[in-house]
Amino acid sequence: MKKIIIFTIFTVLMIFSIQQISYAEEPSEEKDRSEEVKEAYKIFKRDLPVKNNTEIIEEEKKKELKKIPSKLKKILPTEEQLEKITLRTIWKFIDKQSNFDEEVGIETMTALLRDITRVYDPIVNKYRVATIQIEIIKYDDIYELEYYWDEISVNSLEKIFDNGYLLGSPNEDIDCMFNHSEEGAMTLCKSNEYIIQSTIYDKYQEHFSYNKLKVGSEKLELTQDEMTTRIVDIILKNIDSSINEETQLYKMLESNREIKESELKEKQVMNKKNKEEVENNNLKVEQNRNKLLGIEKDKKYGIQKFSCIKDEFGLITISGQFNNNQIKKDKVVLDILFLDYEQNIIFKNSANLLDIDKFETKRFLGNTKIDESYSTCTVKANY
Repeated sequence: MKKIIIFTIFTVLMIFSIQQISYAEEPSEEKDRSEEVKEAYKIFKRDLPVKNNTEIIEEEKKKELKKIPSKLKKILPTEEQLEKITLRTIWKFIDKQSNFDEEVGIETMTALLRDITRVYDPIVNKYRVATIQIEIIKYDDIYELEYYWDEISVNSLEKIFDNGYLLGSPNEDIDCMFNHSEEGAMTLCKSNEYIIQSTIYDKYQEHFSYNKLKVGSEKLELTQDEMTTRIVDIILKNIDSSINEETQLYKMLESNREIKESELKEKQVMNKKNKEEVENNNLKVEQNRNKLLGIEKDKKYGIQKFSCIKDEFGLITISGQFNNNQIKKDKVVLDILFLDYEQNIIFKNSANLLDIDKFETKRFLGNTKIDESYSTCTVKANY
């Protein structure tokens, strides 16, 4: 009985000691798990770049600039104005984008119009949807404009005006041009402050007959139905109120046709004159070069001045010359065929020309007598 009591007391003491150990270990285990979580977090943590105040301010400025609408949008033609030209709803704006480069002082506005009466069909009407692109450039410095234009266009403004089909000026500060091709047309005007360009892509000539010629009786003539001139005309009048409302750009361009044609004729005459001068200079250079090389002008290479002459005694005299080219030859074999009146060969002979230097001329002369009926002879050089 005494042993049982002692064993029971010992068991109770062991249970209390085990509980104390477990209570002491719990905070330690929680601490270890916390450290492991932190380490795992570090492994999957992605360090993001820290932006300084300057970068944040610049981004905010960019956002503010994007929110500011371009003033150039106000000078675009309205859809109501376009309807007055076409007498019905045809053209609708599908895109308008503006940009301002404060550093160079250039502001741009690009707009795109689409013919809404046409439905895009990837099979039948794949290319039948006509569009008009409008671009307005406002600039402060002509040199910055030239640099900007070189980046966006293959041709310079000067070249575009030189190649213009029609030219004109609504006033002394504005120059305009019109040009066309089989796929559409372009009208461009330049002032001291603006470049206005309107381009139509109308491959199937649904809005105007752009596929006409530039000269002759079938040449293209501008009318009130040509859209690029009408659009640019509206923009010019929105910019400059001093332009007379009665003045129509297409009429003004068309009225200057004779001036342009006269300039074109003068240009053609000048180009022809310049071409002749270039050709004469090239001819002189070639003649001097040929003299230095000892070459006759217009000299033909191979057998030249060949003849077979039969006299009253039946003696045939064969003569001619061989003009060598730029390649030196050790030997040239001349095969001579004598023919009758039916072009049958009645006799043949050969002769050798030896050691012919480049550009050298060697003459040959020989005689033969043929009793048979003789008509003519031929010669062929083999080398």
